[in-house]
Amino acid sequence: MTADDVIDRLLAFGEAATGSLPSSIPTVTVAIGWATVELERAVGELAEALGIPAARFVPAAVSEVLGARCLVADAVLPGGSALVVLEPATEGRLAATLARFGEGPAAIWLAARDEPGADGVAPGGGPPMTSGRLGPLGVERLILGGQIHGPHRLLVGLPGTIHA
Repeated sequence: MTADDVIDRLLAFGEAATGSLPSSIPTVTVAIGWATVELERAVGELAEALGIPAARFVPAAVSEVLGARCLVADAVLPGGSALVVLEPATEGRLAATLARFGEGPAAIWLAARDEPGADGVAPGGGPPMTSGRLGPLGVERLILGGQIHGPHRLLVGLPGTIHA
């Protein structure tokens, strides 16, 4: 696996995952998730392929909606996006993805400028979403309407300014 192979797979996945989204859904990619059955091995392989230290991948919160343990490497993909390595923690969506497709790109996190309404619908209309749940990049909402095995498209808030 080379850096070009990994990046090509991730970028192709990102284009495919966002290509069918309505214009009311933002398409600024915050992160792309790589599904694996073994976090440490996948991190080692991805770090080597990308030419970064494995230590760049740090533990993050579990993705409750995907049922996954997560390690995140910030700003390692083109455009400054993060790479999230995902390993099933439950028999949930991520486990279904791995059973269907094997290891590789599985999820994309997109920046949301506005919070979805209480009904779970994106501002300006659009597909329904889950309620906000804890994830590796903060509160995330899964965009509904796709297959249980993905691609998994999640909205997260834009990073805010830290105030002392």
